[in-house]
Amino acid sequence: MSLNSQKSVFVILVVIAALAGCAGGKAQTAAPMSSGGSMIAIEVRGFKFSPNEIRVEKPGLLAIEIKNVSGSEHNFTLKDPRGNVLMSKNISSGGSVIVNVELPAPAVYKFYCNKTLHSTFGMQGRIIVGPQSSK
Repeated sequence: MSLNSQKSVFVILVVIAALAGCAGGKAQTAAPMSSGGSMIAIEVRGFKFSPNEIRVEKPGLLAIEIKNVSGSEHNFTLKDPRGNVLMSKNISSGGSVIVNVELPAPAVYKFYCNKTLHSTFGMQGRIIVGPQSSK
């Protein structure tokens, strides 16, 4: 591959990543469960999670149903505020999984797809635990 071709590929990848980063949606609040904790559904389509910002009113158990409606395998990896991986789950094309994760304290927990370059293309988000501000 020539140097010009390599530069063109790089520029295209940067533009795709920038556009994917702008594809964020409105934050959704997880629904409380009668047994305690909260639950939410996330859809994986292309190179994004929808929603990619989730609010949880208080610490505790969060049940997440993740549906992969894309044509390729993806992953859901969740990290705590210190960067420790709390869980990581592969989701096959057309498949779905339900994961239960304990979010022990008010904080921002980041999630992403760990497949090569997927998070660079916009497959990332966050879970915000704690009361919503009045902003």
